[in-house]
Amino acid sequence: MEKVVLRRATTSDKKYVNSLVEMINKVYLKSEGDIWIEGHNRISQERLTEVIQNKELLIAIHQNKICGCIHLEKMDQNHYKFKMLVTNPKFKGKGLGSLLVNFAEQQVKELGASTMQLELLVPTEFEHPDKVFLTNWYTRIGYEKVGEHDVDYVHQGISQFLKTPCKAVVYQKKIIS
Repeated sequence: MEKVVLRRATTSDKKYVNSLVEMINKVYLKSEGDIWIEGHNRISQERLTEVIQNKELLIAIHQNKICGCIHLEKMDQNHYKFKMLVTNPKFKGKGLGSLLVNFAEQQVKELGASTMQLELLVPTEFEHPDKVFLTNWYTRIGYEKVGEHDVDYVHQGISQFLKTPCKAVVYQKKIIS
């Protein structure tokens, strides 16, 4: 893969909010469209702007275009979680997701935290191919399942937007300094 620049988004990146929101929502619609009610979007322009202002968005840039992102959120002094890992579909299978997760883990390590967490939304009434892939991939890169919760554990009230029952499967990885 050609050179990709990884960095934390800044307020000067707000000009990319519209294109980022479009990319994120398209990727989630393609991978999770059978989970959410019609018309539900993964993120709004207002929320992504807030994530950028809070310095929680890490981005990947290829040929001066944002081609992926990951939301890195502080839980407490020792724990962070990542969510909204998205890559432009033309980079699928080229290692961009791994680069973003590794970059997020490096940021957590530099901040002195010891644990990275993620929550995977998984349907309970059928096997979802993307969720099977992600479960295997997260396990392969060192994440261990530590629990299962009601889907509203991830975000209170989110279950109202689901068209199929789901659970939140929680994974963690110890980050070695």
